[in-house]
Amino acid sequence: MKAVVAFSISSIILCTSQQKPFNPLLGETNQGTFADGSTYYCEHTSHHPPITHYLLEGPNKAYRMYGYYEFIGKMGKNSLTSGLRGPCTIEFPDGTRICYNAPDFRLGGTIMGDRTIETIGSIVFEDLRN
Repeated sequence: MKAVVAFSISSIILCTSQQKPFNPLLGETNQGTFADGSTYYCEHTSHHPPITHYLLEGPNKAYRMYGYYEFIGKMGKNSLTSGLRGPCTIEFPDGTRICYNAPDFRLGGTIMGDRTIETIGSIVFEDLRN
């Protein structure tokens, strides 16, 4: 469980980078392999609301991570709040299964002032072992 919590929290830094968002067409897929042998598969399954399903499998079947994300966004007077709704589940060969959610982010200074990014909300982890 500690490794999953550390993984999810350490990945927050990736969400704060201000790069162009991927805006796929309905049914568009993406797949690939990382240097360690992990493979991933994604498919854009809904356009309104935008939803992407994904599967990540570790090398030598060390883990399976899957779920979907519904991308949300809300404009404020000088900010944009965005988030990913949907569960993320990680399964390990020993039967451990952990489910968690992603936090929201608020991008400030969209019209005036300093640009800021902050995490809002919380991450809830559930141990779903039998």
